[in-house]
Amino acid sequence: MAKPVVRDGSYVIVGAGVFGTSVALHLIQKYPSANVILIDRTPFPSQVGASWDWNKVIRADYTNLLYMELALEAMTWWRSDPLYKPFYHESGLVWVDNKGLPQTIIDNYKKLNSTDKFRLAKPQETKRLWNGIHADASYDGVTDMLVNESSGWAEASTALEKVIERAVTLGVKYIVADVKAVIFDDQGSSTGVQTKNGDVLSASHIILATGATTAALLADSAPQRDEIQVGNRVVAAAICTGMVILSDEDAKYFRNGPVFIHEGEDTLGQYSP
Repeated sequence: MAKPVVRDGSYVIVGAGVFGTSVALHLIQKYPSANVILIDRTPFPSQVGASWDWNKVIRADYTNLLYMELALEAMTWWRSDPLYKPFYHESGLVWVDNKGLPQTIIDNYKKLNSTDKFRLAKPQETKRLWNGIHADASYDGVTDMLVNESSGWAEASTALEKVIERAVTLGVKYIVADVKAVIFDDQGSSTGVQTKNGDVLSASHIILATGATTAALLADSAPQRDEIQVGNRVVAAAICTGMVILSDEDAKYFRNGPVFIHEGEDTLGQYSP
């Protein structure tokens, strides 16, 4: 196999989910003459990544202060940028939890001087909100919950598709390929990737936005290099999705309801209807 030729100012991004696509778009906007390649296993938007879905929650309601700060910045784009705004719906959010997380989130908002419309609410107040959509809910054991009228949801797969289209229009090359390995030179620097059909794509910068497959990809690429293995730095998780077919009447009733997050008592995660 011929040694790859590395081009200065070139980028290969593996994974066309929300992170890979965002990196590609921002790179081509900042460096219009750069050679930016975005790779994924399927035509976009890829349905095998976590970014593909009918909808995703858009919020800055996090207990981690840095994560909240970054999310607040992102939300300004969802609300105002013509690329994202058509797909964002500020429906509000209710967070049910009996372990103190809502108060931590509110404390973080105050530290960041946020103008979001957040507050603690009692169950009885929450039952009256949004035209009583949760009037019959049981909040046993819950004293306070977070209500944030400034959170919402986005049409995820449609938004992702439009962002990729914008990136391609600006000069990003989208390639459908299954990446087998990352290629390293004698000094240990990454110089490209090899696909399962044997093609080599080389660049001066290799960016992996490969989510849960990152650990396996690095292990297969350089099993002898312990320092680049994922180890316990990334834990792959899963999302269980349940769907209910609503009547036209019920769909109309629930359409204007808020995002509803319930911290599962005995689970590591959340319920987000």
